Amino acid sequence: MLKIGILVLLAAISISHSEDITFNFNLDTDDILVSQWMNEDVVSIPGGVAPFESGNPSLQGIPYTFLLPQGYSITDVTVDVHSQETLHGTYDITPVNYLAFSRPFTSADRSSVYLSETPFPSSPVEQTDSGNRTGFRLGSFTLVPFSYSPLSGELSVITSATVTVECSPDPDVMDIALTPRQINTAAVGLEGIVDNPSRIAEYAPVIRAATDGDPVWVAIGAASFETILQPLVNHRNTYTGDSEYVTVEWIEANYSGYDTQEKIRNYLKDQFYNHSLVYALMVGDNGITARISYLKSGSDMLENVVDHYYMDLDGTWDYDGDHLYCEANDGLNYYTDLYVGRFSSNSISHLTVMVDKTLFYATTPPAGSWQKTAMLMGAGLWPPTYWGSIVCEAIDNFIPGDWSVEKLYETSAGHPNNQIAIINAGCSYVSVQGHGWYGGISWYYAPPDMIAISNYDELTNIDRLSIFHSMACMSGELTRSGCIAERLMFSDDGGAVAVMFNSSYGWGTPPSMGPSEWLEVYFTEQLLTNQVYEIGVAQAFAKDQLQAMTGVPLTGWVIQENNLLGDPALIFVSGQTGIEGGQVEIPLQPALGTPYPNPFSGNCSISYDMPGSGIASITVYDLTGRAVRSIYSGSLPVGTGNVVFDGNDSGGNPLPPGCYAVVLNGPTGTASTMMVVAR
Repeated sequence: MLKIGILVLLAAISISHSEDITFNFNLDTDDILVSQWMNEDVVSIPGGVAPFESGNPSLQGIPYTFLLPQGYSITDVTVDVHSQETLHGTYDITPVNYLAFSRPFTSADRSSVYLSETPFPSSPVEQTDSGNRTGFRLGSFTLVPFSYSPLSGELSVITSATVTVECSPDPDVMDIALTPRQINTAAVGLEGIVDNPSRIAEYAPVIRAATDGDPVWVAIGAASFETILQPLVNHRNTYTGDSEYVTVEWIEANYSGYDTQEKIRNYLKDQFYNHSLVYALMVGDNGITARISYLKSGSDMLENVVDHYYMDLDGTWDYDGDHLYCEANDGLNYYTDLYVGRFSSNSISHLTVMVDKTLFYATTPPAGSWQKTAMLMGAGLWPPTYWGSIVCEAIDNFIPGDWSVEKLYETSAGHPNNQIAIINAGCSYVSVQGHGWYGGISWYYAPPDMIAISNYDELTNIDRLSIFHSMACMSGELTRSGCIAERLMFSDDGGAVAVMFNSSYGWGTPPSMGPSEWLEVYFTEQLLTNQVYEIGVAQAFAKDQLQAMTGVPLTGWVIQENNLLGDPALIFVSGQTGIEGGQVEIPLQPALGTPYPNPFSGNCSISYDMPGSGIASITVYDLTGRAVRSIYSGSLPVGTGNVVFDGNDSGGNPLPPGCYAVVLNGPTGTASTMMVVAR
């Protein structure tokens, strides 16, 4: 194995007056890894992905994602190469090979590129993309520093360059204004995705006031389920914000659309763009609340439930108007707007179990080491050359050092089979990488079942429920009655409080990780490293990271098929706030202190306490409710601080004597205080 090495530095990012983004790209020879796969060369770089179709050389690039000014899109990316180095020797680069995990290994046919003298790729920039993410504008591309001449075997690499991302106003981009809660929930996750996080406050959408009574969280389902869901609605009213159960029957009577699913989506769009909505829980099995995807990849059609239809509110998801939704030509953006989960059952008893499990997990789970215990299960995917332990080890890089990690890995000699006992002992996060079908996830060798219909009913962890995530095929196939994802949710003795499994084929690219595997890694990074503890928010940002891998095939398929079963606002147990030795969700509200001095003439100081970091605004209102001065607008860290107010209105004129309200809008709520101006 030969180490050549690459070090990619993103340094001195700058934005010119024309809104272009410029950064320096530098390489050395420390971190490129050249290895062998089936007698062919594999060239890898840390964090690298191959943004090419099957059959093309699997050269890796680095994905970049930038916040753009409101209303802008990327129009071009130029790479001004300062130096380039030809690597020693000749190379036979293995082709990109997309395979479904449930299918036998077959080698990809080499494309015509391998018969050409023309260096590949033709440009170091592989595709650009721009999209909306909860009112933020994102632009992404993948930079491939390699240039490969297949017939000669010569491989060169850019060692120094200046990259310029050209941005221009885009007349097709819709201008929107959102509430502080909507913006801040997005801003927290964007910090871990974009390469210019310092621009979050500057490039945030316009803030508009939330209206009292507008729901932040809704459950949507048949009227017959409302009583069953009411305890969860009550809980969310206390711990999340204004919450409602909205019946499908009411939506059908009050919103237009081709079918019920489109009417539901139009309701969600109205509540998001014009009101205060952040979270939506769909209630019901495959049926009137579930959109079926007609996305194709070759001869495969997804043809299963895709709740991402309700998460990305851009466009109609039916651009060509044929009512075959979610197709590749339907103008899909994929970046998330809402955080959506599902209680996937039409059974009163099953829905009752899921509500009870969610409430117990959110209010009275026992303390203990189980809260920081993860289990990573890796089966043989295509033995003897490619194993699920590869993705498990990538996941482990994002698990905090103070956690306990149980690793159950299959090898040619067999596999452990004590996964049920480990979960029953207490395991807050379970990542299962294996072969799948609607009835379970399997090892390669016997005994086959990892988590399946045959053994899930042995789970007795009802007081220490797990979060499950998997890249396995079909294990979340919601069009089949009682798939393993659903059974883990409505098992009344244990199992899961949230499950994220695939409704169709999971995709890999051996010998490197493919899009389904990257989604596994990104979810762990969001949840455990970035500490985005709301399950639906963590899943959404993992999907956003996958969408930002510009040029990588099948990312859209993987984003569509990976549904969340569970409440999207549920807070992961190790991220909950403890009270008296217990672990419960508690309202995290900001606070404003009384101005000092008060009354005041001239300046006063106003203290604040922020329980969560993010974008915040502090505004002065007169007694008619008119905003007379913005004191602060931007990002605030967790903790206490103060702002100084000079007593002037937005025009610089002294405020008339009298009483005024000071209002702080933050990522977790609103606080207010009164002040008196004396002259």
